[in-house]
Amino acid sequence: MRLLTVFLFYFTQGIPVGLFFYAIPAWLAANGASTAAVAGVVSASILPWTLKFFLGFIMDRYTYLPMGRRRIWIIGAQSTIVVMLILAAILSPGAKEIWLLSMLAFLVNSGTAFQDVSIDSLTVDIMPEDERGKAAGIMFGGQVLGISVFTFFGGQLIASYGPMAGYLTAAVFVASVVVFGVFIYEREGERRFPWSDGDAHPRNVHIQIKAWKPLLNNSWKAMLAPISLVALAIFCVRTMPSGIAEAYHPGLATNLGGWTQTSYTNTISAAQFASGIFALALGGRAVAKIGAQRAALIMCVLVSVCAFSFGFAHNHWSNVSLLTAYFWQIEFFATMLIVAFIPIAMRLCNPRVAATQFTLYMAASNVGRPLGSSIAATTDNMGVPYLMYFILASVFVVLSIVLWFVRFPTKAPDVVQIIEENDPIVDGEPAPKIN
Repeated sequence: MRLLTVFLFYFTQGIPVGLFFYAIPAWLAANGASTAAVAGVVSASILPWTLKFFLGFIMDRYTYLPMGRRRIWIIGAQSTIVVMLILAAILSPGAKEIWLLSMLAFLVNSGTAFQDVSIDSLTVDIMPEDERGKAAGIMFGGQVLGISVFTFFGGQLIASYGPMAGYLTAAVFVASVVVFGVFIYEREGERRFPWSDGDAHPRNVHIQIKAWKPLLNNSWKAMLAPISLVALAIFCVRTMPSGIAEAYHPGLATNLGGWTQTSYTNTISAAQFASGIFALALGGRAVAKIGAQRAALIMCVLVSVCAFSFGFAHNHWSNVSLLTAYFWQIEFFATMLIVAFIPIAMRLCNPRVAATQFTLYMAASNVGRPLGSSIAATTDNMGVPYLMYFILASVFVVLSIVLWFVRFPTKAPDVVQIIEENDPIVDGEPAPKIN
């Protein structure tokens, strides 16, 4: 049930992303909208995701414990998505009403960003150690599948019946999972509805922080621990391969490789979909079997080898087979790197500030994309584009060395010990009961 819950929530999370990052922009372009107009809608969709850092603090500070630490936030976030999608269907802005489309994109993705942080936090809270590797594959694989499925079906619906059909269909998908969220419990004895019978679980009562000062202090201490700083540095460069790929590979394929635009996008879409399926079906299990840190080390070594090889093969970049193979490799490695690093991030999280700490790790992962894009732009302007792959390979050699010598936790911190250290149990009060 835990793994099914994670999959459904992450799959649902991919639906608004597929709609507003891919299907709606494609509809706008097909109806004569300028590149700037399309970029405006996409930018409005992205903006709430940049605020995830603050959302973690809010969720760790405020909740309704009788219904669980995260569930009330998930239900609220998903309900917001449904309401905003229905509003979008009612208003049905045209391709020239960019400001209204941008506002709706921002509101829908605000709910989606809240859902993302709350589900990340729920996963940290409820997953026992032996399920965290599987959960990592399901988290990312489910989201990729949600994006892929609704990019395809949303695009087809909008092309055939107009945007209203896309908005309403997305609302129905999300609403079905809202119902699922309403009828499950985080922990035994909690309430299904605010008016139902039930009480807050003792574990949640003891770790809940009820003031801003201890929340900030606990977050500060957790993030400044030496092992946490090393993890942050790794996460900051983890997405460099994606940043280079997004900035340079479209031009590489079309200008040097002679591909059409659709040939490139079809190749990338197929690689993403296949990588998502692999992560969902096998990737998480493989990481759980061989260990998250060992899996991350293997992926970093493979990224280095492939990047060095591709850089040395720059005289053959017009070869279709070489480009196809490398594009598929990058998508696969990008997927499996996050699957491997998610369990490590979970184990580093203090349960008291899990939403804040995990969100900071995930936010740090976004740094690598613009860094990779900058390296790609600089080396290409210098006339030595193959240099970007040597830089990428060198960075991942360093990561491999770090992962070889630094020992990250192999299990989650002892919640009971943390509670007793920071909030001693009083005689006569119930001790935390861990699922």
